[in-house]
Amino acid sequence: MDLLNLLRSAAAERGLINSDQDMDAALVFSLVRDMPYKRASDRKPETIIAEWRGTCSGKHYLLHMLFEELGLTSRIIACTSITPIDPGEIRAELQKLYDAANRRFVDVHNYLLVTTPDGEEMVVDATWPLSAEKHGMVVNKAFILGHNQEIATKPVQTWVVPPDSDAQTFKDQLLSEHFTSAELQFREVVIEALSESTQE
Repeated sequence: MDLLNLLRSAAAERGLINSDQDMDAALVFSLVRDMPYKRASDRKPETIIAEWRGTCSGKHYLLHMLFEELGLTSRIIACTSITPIDPGEIRAELQKLYDAANRRFVDVHNYLLVTTPDGEEMVVDATWPLSAEKHGMVVNKAFILGHNQEIATKPVQTWVVPPDSDAQTFKDQLLSEHFTSAELQFREVVIEALSESTQE
């Protein structure tokens, strides 16, 4: 599948680049990063491009394949994260769910480890678009080979997604193994709220 051309065409239709733009790693990263943080109807790379949106999983599954087309090897990383939530930020109707979820937001976050031409690995995280910086999110403004980016969350435990496994199945398994049903239900509420609050 020629994802680079799909991305170029979709970005050109949105007036973001010229239709004959050279697609290098830095441009590809910035286009994926600046897609709105919002779940697409599925996490297939072509769907992420067509709907021009994604969360950490969909964006990094796509970026992994785009980098591959550019000749860059990368590994998909999954990490658990646990974030305490200020009780003052919780709506009254969510109070019981918030308490049952141990008053915290949990997730399994995805990012990439990209192998540079000199054989080193660098962290790449395209989760949050530039527009989310004003909301206090971790935004990586530049892609420079050999320079680690900042991970969008604080990892608790980290895994390399096996290359012969489905990345989303692997993530779903980690979620079910490490967190309670109440925590996962609250996670859905928080992700939806983040999607809405970080839109321009």
